[in-house]
Amino acid sequence: MLDTGDTLPPGPRHLHMVRPNQPVWVDLKLVYPVSASKIRLPDGLDLTATVPGLLGMWRATTTAHWVGWVTFQLGPIGRGGTTHSQWVLAEALRPREERNAWSGSFPYERRR
Repeated sequence: MLDTGDTLPPGPRHLHMVRPNQPVWVDLKLVYPVSASKIRLPDGLDLTATVPGLLGMWRATTTAHWVGWVTFQLGPIGRGGTTHSQWVLAEALRPREERNAWSGSFPYERRR
């Protein structure tokens, strides 16, 4: 069984806590898909960046896609930026550092 570090009773079968939270990269282009624009606003939020985040849990959707509960910053704090926690499709996430292949932090890394 995957040791998630969780001391609570097991939850839904397709919910996996990640303890401690794992550092990930969040590809905002995949989180907020927007069409190309001819206009650029230098002081607007950059929704095309890849930003650091922390992964707290995985959950399967009704369509069998995996989403991660991730906290990340959108825009610079102090200049209109805010911190967000939301579900993000697994395709928009990747590990920020090397990890043990059996860490289980990403669904495709889990033992079968």
